[in-house]
Amino acid sequence: MTLTVGVAGAGGMGREHLRQLRRLGARTLVWSRSGADAAAAELGARPVASFEELVAASDVVDVTTPTPTHLGFGRAALAAGRHVICEKPLARTAAEAEQLVAAADEAGRLVLPAHVVRWFPAYAAAKAAVDAGELGELQRLRFFRGGSFPAAPWCADRAQSGGVVLDLMIHDLDQARWLAGEVVRVEATREEGVAAGHPFETASVTLRHASGAITRAGGSWGPPGGRFTTEFALVGRAGSLEHSARDEPERLAEAGQSPYLAQLADLLAAVETGAAVRVTPADAVAAVRLATAALEAIETRRPVELD
Repeated sequence: MTLTVGVAGAGGMGREHLRQLRRLGARTLVWSRSGADAAAAELGARPVASFEELVAASDVVDVTTPTPTHLGFGRAALAAGRHVICEKPLARTAAEAEQLVAAADEAGRLVLPAHVVRWFPAYAAAKAAVDAGELGELQRLRFFRGGSFPAAPWCADRAQSGGVVLDLMIHDLDQARWLAGEVVRVEATREEGVAAGHPFETASVTLRHASGAITRAGGSWGPPGGRFTTEFALVGRAGSLEHSARDEPERLAEAGQSPYLAQLADLLAAVETGAAVRVTPADAVAAVRLATAALEAIETRRPVELD
């Protein structure tokens, strides 16, 4: 069966999804409020004039639009009987994320979160090592992720994007929970401003896991042209593991190892065969809950306790 995937959004992430969907042999459509002709011509997709047309002509709707639109577009596609792939974060708030998952359950369709970092080789290998007991019980986890301040204007509006915590650091908050289990306490701080005429935003989040492990995660949006950097360090009772990389997505793509390709292959397999997914809807809701708890801790300057 060849699936028809309709991609909502023709920005950087929409184009990346279209590029990899084409490699997977899917039929692709694309729609964007700002126009999709250029992306369609570049990536071999068929442009459509409206979101409704996209839904009607697709088996799967892939939502890569700005975060505040995820709930509305996702629910509309599910109500029409389509499966939904949704870029991270699943929604702007945990309540909205729960509503989207409930809509999928009611429609009897899948909502498939796109948390691509779980498909990056170093992070997948870390998960395998932890699950195999190679590090013993985890005690301390450290993550950092940083790059240039996003060019899209909506990203600078925290009411829409949630800023660096929800839009960028959610990857590492998800990783922390994936590796060390549920979180019971969240603390966070943030700094922001303008330096040399360019906006910046940095944040630090501390998680206390139910196991007793402690995660410290940092994130940064800085001046244009900054190199994208990720790193992590895991310390357990029996060993430790570290990873650091600059411009990793580009280097993996050049080597033909795109995590986006692997992610979309798995998500489409879930639609076609019912294969298990690496990121469940519950995982995606939990990641949004951690990020929004961190935002609450920043605003109140007090720790947030979680059930």
